[in-house]
Amino acid sequence: MAASRHALDIERDSDVPISTQIFWQLAYQIESGRLQPGTRLPPVRELGAALRVNPNTIRAVYRRLADGGYVEGRHGAGTRVVDRPPVRRGSEALAGIVAETLRRAAQLGFAPDEVAQATFTAATERKRPGPHLRILFAECTSADAAVDAERITEAFPERLEVIPVLLDDLPDRLERYHYDLVATTTFHADEAQAYVAGRVPVVAMLVGPGYMSLVHEISQLRAGSKVGVVCGSQRGVENIAEVLQLSGSSDVRVLSAVAHTEAELDLVDREADLVLLSREAMALGLEGRFQRPERLREWTYEFDPAAFELLRRALERVAGGASKDGQT
Repeated sequence: MAASRHALDIERDSDVPISTQIFWQLAYQIESGRLQPGTRLPPVRELGAALRVNPNTIRAVYRRLADGGYVEGRHGAGTRVVDRPPVRRGSEALAGIVAETLRRAAQLGFAPDEVAQATFTAATERKRPGPHLRILFAECTSADAAVDAERITEAFPERLEVIPVLLDDLPDRLERYHYDLVATTTFHADEAQAYVAGRVPVVAMLVGPGYMSLVHEISQLRAGSKVGVVCGSQRGVENIAEVLQLSGSSDVRVLSAVAHTEAELDLVDREADLVLLSREAMALGLEGRFQRPERLREWTYEFDPAAFELLRRALERVAGGASKDGQT
């Protein structure tokens, strides 16, 4: 399929534009059937806020998807996956295999995300990209960096050494030690690319639909609603507040609280209509600090399978380049 081949050709560069990486992952979701025909993509502003990228970047991605025959814009109906999107060779037969696998897994109590993770693990074990590679996974908090580094290690067992790192520490790490690649979420992709300054490739990984649904839920709150934001650090509070602001939730009042600030926590507990708890806050057990647990939402995310596929392709390119260097 021409559009996908074009995207993959571009990705051979060491510093791939974030828009190209987002395009490829959304195209992969459509090609693989995760985004079904007729599915409405999130509004530009909402998706931009959720991924923490400029809305103009999302507009460019949507235009590229439309040019590639994946989506179409309908007046008053937003951007939707077309009835007959481009498909990869053999995708219909593969879709049947996947559907049967999901059905049998569900009978045994496994969720679709668990099946997807296990499939990626098995596939990557069968097709190793080459020698042992060292990856930095960068995030804004230690809790997020550590959890996500572990997820990537589990997805590519015995192939990678994944080291969690704070974004601010990227320049020092890259100056002192050798790493093959930096991975992060789309939330921090621009920031990571600036820190890396072209020294190694940066992969921006899309998050799964659960996180997107939470952002949408907040954007639909009535004007005047109060949202409590509870994190282990001020940096975490600021990140979530930025998403709420960018997503069009300007009429929602944000009540923030950092762990162990009792007065702030009391205010959130007393007044918030919805309480968002970061991964750090959950690790500290702060969910037990609040009454009316029906208000609580975990501000966490899972990676979409398209993100692992993007990372796998990046690893293959890095390993291929290292093999060529070793032969010269």
